[in-house]
Amino acid sequence: MNYFVFKVQGIDAGFIDEYPRGSPTDWKFDEGISLIKQFPVGGEVSFSKNYPDDRTVYDFQPNLMSDLLVSGRARKLIESLEVTNAEWLPVVVKDHQGAVVGPDYAFLNLQGAEDAIDMERSVYRMNAIAKDQIGRVKKLALKYDAISPQAKVFRCTMERRLILIREDVHAAFVQAGLTGFKVYAAEGWNGLEL
Repeated sequence: MNYFVFKVQGIDAGFIDEYPRGSPTDWKFDEGISLIKQFPVGGEVSFSKNYPDDRTVYDFQPNLMSDLLVSGRARKLIESLEVTNAEWLPVVVKDHQGAVVGPDYAFLNLQGAEDAIDMERSVYRMNAIAKDQIGRVKKLALKYDAISPQAKVFRCTMERRLILIREDVHAAFVQAGLTGFKVYAAEGWNGLEL
């Protein structure tokens, strides 16, 4: 089974630069822990006023927090793929003027993590602050036998901000025409987003 590094990208995207008011502390969104009880019901996010001309809406909406902000269409597909570690934190997306442009979005908060990174074969630098996390990947090597066969979209234990998807999930995203993402072959990835 092949895996891909999953990154959210979109040209002229209505860029989201903060979580809804009343959300848990930012760092908790990278931990792979349940946040549904702490997340505000009826949460709203808005396009950043720092990018007033960028208004495009994608299935995976670019955001400063580097999280997966997912359209209703993408959510239905992910649910149909039986991704079992998905927690959905619903929000409404508004444009710069406060008009609703995405009534059925949600942050996809992936639960848990897979011990997917081969720390002996990978080239990396550890994070100076979060000392148990990789700060920068220079060459990624995977430990395939440590990845659960049920893991389809997941965080990596040693770099929880790094999201990997299985090749069949990538194929389903492409076939459905989902927008707002780019993938890189995980094995040998140099950590750059070009």
